Amino acid sequence: MRPVIGLITDFSTKDPYVSQMKGVIYSLDPYARVIDLNHEIDPFNLAEAAFIVDQASREFPADSIFIAVIDPGVGTDRKAILFESKARKFYIGPDNGIFSLVMDREGIMGAWILDKPEIWRNRQPSQTFHGRDIFSPVAAFLSKGGKPQNVGSKVSQDKLHFLSFSPASIIGESVSAQVLYVDHYGNIITNIPLGLVSWIKEGNLLRIQIGKITLAAPCVKTYSDLPLGKIGVLYNSSGYLEIASNQGSAAKVFKAQSGVSLLIHP
Repeated sequence: MRPVIGLITDFSTKDPYVSQMKGVIYSLDPYARVIDLNHEIDPFNLAEAAFIVDQASREFPADSIFIAVIDPGVGTDRKAILFESKARKFYIGPDNGIFSLVMDREGIMGAWILDKPEIWRNRQPSQTFHGRDIFSPVAAFLSKGGKPQNVGSKVSQDKLHFLSFSPASIIGESVSAQVLYVDHYGNIITNIPLGLVSWIKEGNLLRIQIGKITLAAPCVKTYSDLPLGKIGVLYNSSGYLEIASNQGSAAKVFKAQSGVSLLIHP
């Protein structure tokens, strides 16, 4: 059985781009197993893409292949890259930082610049669609059992681009953190891991400060522990602290988006 090839893009499903990538993969490997993971990433949002790639790939087995195309620099001198992680998963896409979080979590086994035109869709790829012309053929090559060292030149980690995600930190009696992602419910997912401080626990009342807005919020176990529309915090299924509203949007209340800073006070 072929490994899964998971697609993550900011293309949406309205346009023909995802279909063209799939067509290339199936043309090269009729037995490929291609699945859609996410095509609704905010256009050009690299920080959001890094979060989605990390979260979407977590539960997949070894040998899985992921193509991520959030690529505002397509056609420039930015590298096309393949990562193999220490979890024995493969990640294909532009070298613009979208693999930062997953490589930090899984570790890097090796990385290769995709510079072998004989593997591409053709030797003159489009300057605007490397997802179709370079990334998809490389995924099909790996799906059929090809080795990563045959898709390009090995490159050291210090030559690659990684986004700067500042870890959550304790400042005095407060926690300084960052918004990793805002989901479509309006939940604000922070980079505060479970156990960072003892006072973020069920039953305690906290103060959440994002920009000029500061609100009191209880720490709860489930969304339904909050009154309808009220703000609270809880640890989500990935172990990150989440600012939520019961059947409402915390992001709208705080005017929050991925990448912004926040403070949590006891």
